[in-house]
Amino acid sequence: MNPVLYFPSDEFAGGETLDMDLAADFLELNALFSNDGQSFSEEIVNALELAAETEYEDVDDEIRTREEVAAGAVNRMASRKRVLATSYPFDIDDNGDVIFFTGEQADLGHTAYLVSLILSNLQSVSPLLVGSGVHPTEEEVLRLRKYFQYLATAAIAAEVGGPAWSFGFPRPDRTGFFPKLSEIWESLRDGTVGADSSAPADPKDDKIDIFAWREQKDGLPGFLLLAAQVATGRDWKEKSLKSHVGGVFQQRWFSRRAPVSAMVAYHVIPFARPDEEFRDDVLVLGNVLHRLRVPFRVSEAIDLVSNGVAVEAFDQLDHASEWIQSYVARTRPT
Repeated sequence: MNPVLYFPSDEFAGGETLDMDLAADFLELNALFSNDGQSFSEEIVNALELAAETEYEDVDDEIRTREEVAAGAVNRMASRKRVLATSYPFDIDDNGDVIFFTGEQADLGHTAYLVSLILSNLQSVSPLLVGSGVHPTEEEVLRLRKYFQYLATAAIAAEVGGPAWSFGFPRPDRTGFFPKLSEIWESLRDGTVGADSSAPADPKDDKIDIFAWREQKDGLPGFLLLAAQVATGRDWKEKSLKSHVGGVFQQRWFSRRAPVSAMVAYHVIPFARPDEEFRDDVLVLGNVLHRLRVPFRVSEAIDLVSNGVAVEAFDQLDHASEWIQSYVARTRPT
């Protein structure tokens, strides 16, 4: 039996709050967890009809509103497909009536999208999976967040076109803060690691989850250096790195000689963001990789690694693909 996902009809029936990303997620998740890998845009119309409480001027107005929500969800999915191309693990028929899950085979771009989709709809963020029987357990949530950290590292590596380190605590190699920071700066060679006497005693990662750089062969400073925060919780927009990498991090941990290469702030999130709100996201956070960017960049990282570029924890991504396939298969007939 297919899991029954919750559609928050009260947020759509009045036509005031039209979160088309949430509506699109509903159709994608239904296709993902259905026995036949399909969902139907009509499911949104039916959900709105069953829960209708809002007074409409006439029946035609009521029907039109429901169809607009369903069409808006399909249009949003079509936009995702256009942006992500082969990294998008769903397809839509020509009429926009049927949604197909096409990510049955292990593919890192698809894995990045599916991990992002599920993280975006944890019960702390979205109501869609609540009570469905397919919501991840606490242990699985931790696993998903760990995998997203590794996927984000690959995405940032592709973004800069160079090596990347997974610096967020706990680190995949289990190193401490200073050993890891010193390891990274042995490659960068811009600045000398050393804690200021006023620096926090137990920094863990001091807000930075990923470092990546575009190497200059002359070994001199003045190169492209990315510092990224990976945020998967509801409070993701409250974790800006912009001011922190503007000098705070350098003054704390490079008291002997601070780097002169500027750190470019990045934020990596699993969420799909409305186009009309994205400018403010960038204004607050710096450059943002979200669900319509991460999968494509992860796919690009495959070529990067095959050409010998070091991307930490990239070897863990096949495990992520295997796990997500197993997770989805729970609802499929054997």
